[in-house]
Amino acid sequence: MSVVSEISPSPAKRTRSRRMMTPSLANLAKLLAIGLLVGLALSTPGFFTRPSLIALANAMSLVGCVALAMTFVTLGGYIMSFSLGATASVTGIVFMAVLGHGFVLAAFTAVLLGIVITALQGGIIGALRANPIIVSLAAYALLIGLTQIIVGPKMDAPNLDYQFLKGRLADIPISFLVLAALAILAQVIMTFTRFGHELMLVGSNARAAEAAGIHVTRVTIIAYALAGALAAIGGILIASRFGTADMQTARGFEYTAIAAVLIGGTAIGGGRGSMLQTFLGMAAIAVINALALLQGFSMEFQRLTIGLAVLAVVILQGVGRRN
Repeated sequence: MSVVSEISPSPAKRTRSRRMMTPSLANLAKLLAIGLLVGLALSTPGFFTRPSLIALANAMSLVGCVALAMTFVTLGGYIMSFSLGATASVTGIVFMAVLGHGFVLAAFTAVLLGIVITALQGGIIGALRANPIIVSLAAYALLIGLTQIIVGPKMDAPNLDYQFLKGRLADIPISFLVLAALAILAQVIMTFTRFGHELMLVGSNARAAEAAGIHVTRVTIIAYALAGALAAIGGILIASRFGTADMQTARGFEYTAIAAVLIGGTAIGGGRGSMLQTFLGMAAIAVINALALLQGFSMEFQRLTIGLAVLAVVILQGVGRRN
């Protein structure tokens, strides 16, 4: 045996070493990012003032429900849905249209519509093994067209029954409290229910999950239905914030939502992540935007920063999969 072979580590040892280094690298990157954000927040005048923190909470609540909805889709291995922002817009319009008959009926109708819209997509994806991205793009186009034909492009509030959603409880925006409660509820579903465990298995390996007796189509439909319910609640919160709703209300929210999901640490391929991680991802994006605003940077700079953060996460996840 040569001297080189005696001192060289075996392939198995090198593989184990890389697997140990990858999580450490990811954790180090997270710690550095958190430290950087905290340092910038402490050094930015006005960040920890009451108006700034309230604005931060309001910003999170605008896109937060769509981000939680996106998490159900991503955890199941379906990457993302381009129709969730449109779903929020459509359900916001329907909420305003039905609000004249009472808040409860309007909210129920909007949430039910959101569930139907996305559950149908989940059924097509699960039963036909259709490409989830293509299905969501088709749904996006259909939602925009049908809504403008049937309901109209815009709907104003007929009364002020929604105003309490713009209020505060103990100086905390009610919309933010709703978002936090939904994040906790969604995490409970993922952690303590059979569906949550099955969705993680489907996201990790759909074929293996099906071979193990899991009804993949059923799990997919439920995941998309829950996503639709959350997107609809987001649409209600957004419409209530502005007192009106149209198809532009939540336009582009899908991109911010998937950014929050990935920055929070949920795997783009599914099977790993959590709702609370997405909540933290939303907080990180809101902090980045607030800091950029207080520092006088443009909207383009905010988007650039978030884009770089998402790219860094994707690269780290890719390195982890290779190792």
